[in-house]
Amino acid sequence: MTRRRRRDHGDSRPFWRGLPHHYADAALGAFMGLLSPLGAFLLRYWLADPLLRSLWVRNELQYNAFFYAYMALGTGAAFTAFGYALGLRSERQRVSNRMLSERVDELHLKSVTDALSGAYTYGYLYEVLELEIQRTMTEKSPLSLLILDIDDFKSVNNSHGHLFGDRVLRETAETISANVRSNDILGRYGGDEFVVVMPGADEQTALHVAQRVRSAVAKNGYMTTVSVGTSTYGGGSKETPADFLHRADLKLYQAKRDGRNCVR
Repeated sequence: MTRRRRRDHGDSRPFWRGLPHHYADAALGAFMGLLSPLGAFLLRYWLADPLLRSLWVRNELQYNAFFYAYMALGTGAAFTAFGYALGLRSERQRVSNRMLSERVDELHLKSVTDALSGAYTYGYLYEVLELEIQRTMTEKSPLSLLILDIDDFKSVNNSHGHLFGDRVLRETAETISANVRSNDILGRYGGDEFVVVMPGADEQTALHVAQRVRSAVAKNGYMTTVSVGTSTYGGGSKETPADFLHRADLKLYQAKRDGRNCVR
């Protein structure tokens, strides 16, 4: 209970911070409007004869109190209405901008996501790989790559139809995503191939994750398996994404030659 009270106390904010913007702006306008009589009074006080200021104050409060009250109510109401209208317009603009930003993010995500598998597109994955190689060269940290190919996928399509084949692709992508690390990036390489970019992963980590993915796919209930090729970039020499992918591709072909459903 003590820990929760501390957290609630830490999250507490002044009440006006929780007000909608148009209410807060209206309150600010009202406050500024109510200050206008004080400003007028101080200005007139400054213009009065210094020798007669004490007498001026008594006369001013006695004979012009209605004037100051009228000014307070009039300017307060005007500033309140102006603040409310300005705040309402500003709040609507903020909502519109937020919705537009969310829509842009949604469209961007769709543009870089493969519609069938839900993995990233090859184009986006290539850009990510370029950035990760640059980061690896700068930080001298490892970077690994997996290329996974569904074994005999053509026969799956021929035997069960393309709709079933599409389902196998989706389920395989979900299985891969569920068994890689949280910071790994999954993309569809094309056809029945997927690529996983693994920032900070050395060769042993890549092999361990690849074996875990291979085993999970073999148990996903679709009687399909994957062959996996791995490649690790140590950051010692400059290498293009195409070179990096090619080395993993060669390992994938080796896995195919060695009987499929294995990691190389």
